[in-house]
Amino acid sequence: MAQIAKKVKKLATVQLYNLKLLLNGRGLSNFKKRYKLKGELGRGGFGIVYRGMRICDELPVAIKFIDRDQVRNWGKLEDERLPMEICMLARCVNVPGVIKLLDWYSMPQGFLIVMTRPYPCVDLFDFIKSHKKLDEDLTRFLFRQIALTIRDCAQQKVLHRDLKDENIVIDLVSGETSLIDFGAATLLKKNHYTDFQGTRLYCPPEWFLHSMYLGCEAAVWSLGVLLYNMLNGRLPFRNEKEICTSHLLGTLPFYAEVSKSAVDLVNQCLRFEPNKRCTLDTILKHSWIRTPCADWCTLIDRTYQNSSDGQQCSVIGTDHISKKRTESGYTESGADSTSSFSSSTSSSFTARHHRHEPGADISLFEDLIWIIARN
Repeated sequence: MAQIAKKVKKLATVQLYNLKLLLNGRGLSNFKKRYKLKGELGRGGFGIVYRGMRICDELPVAIKFIDRDQVRNWGKLEDERLPMEICMLARCVNVPGVIKLLDWYSMPQGFLIVMTRPYPCVDLFDFIKSHKKLDEDLTRFLFRQIALTIRDCAQQKVLHRDLKDENIVIDLVSGETSLIDFGAATLLKKNHYTDFQGTRLYCPPEWFLHSMYLGCEAAVWSLGVLLYNMLNGRLPFRNEKEICTSHLLGTLPFYAEVSKSAVDLVNQCLRFEPNKRCTLDTILKHSWIRTPCADWCTLIDRTYQNSSDGQQCSVIGTDHISKKRTESGYTESGADSTSSFSSSTSSSFTARHHRHEPGADISLFEDLIWIIARN
């Protein structure tokens, strides 16, 4: 009888807690007054992302649902216990280059996060894939923004921990980059981390060798992997063994046309010893980064003209990136979407998307959210 009484008391407590969540002004009913769901973008280990619209001004938004049971790290915002992802996005709300948190809603089963959604856009993974590799000027234009965003996040004590091409979205009209998917983000600290939730091929050797993840040093390593990928069209390492032993095998191979200055920056980021890598500030002061480059429209037109595959690049190359032309290649209506915000870029907004790693199972409640929100 005592055990039954405990179970009844626990159930009553949970139900009361759920009721408070529903009545706290951030529940589903309040969400439906402000936003409209228009379809699914992608799903993964940390949540599911919907395409949506803000009703008052028809602003395109991305709406991410996080199952309460799937939250690994919690933080506090306005004295409320929330997933760390929401807390870190809130810290970066004024950081240029970070996807903007517009609102969040708490429900018994999880949380809804509403963010801005650039349109038309493409993630960096698909952008590189469509061109095989990027020329230096275009790489510099994009990488400079990304490195600055990572540095500014660090100044806000935010560590993303899953920096990679799939988590960078490019606005095809302006060329501005946005860092997305803060599902693995955490507070930046001086001591090393003993947990890691990112993508292994972007992870530094000290994690595999010593289970040690140093915040800024690891971010610099990931930036080095990203820069190499942009310049060469492939990752520098194929597996953990190569990550841990490449320093013993000489310098990394580069295409002949890559400048010595670019190679130097990559090598500084990918030094084996964490304390010998360049810093985030040093990256931004490097001569290669500081070299002037053309504006976005000039760069993208040049890329289109120099491409040997007109069909591939007809999506990207535009007359000053006209919306009509870019939308023809990166639409929002595809059913088989595989990357961030558009049909070709949907899954990378979620944390499953690791194209090299399977995502965790998602509960069925997300489908219930979709059904309720449509009615």
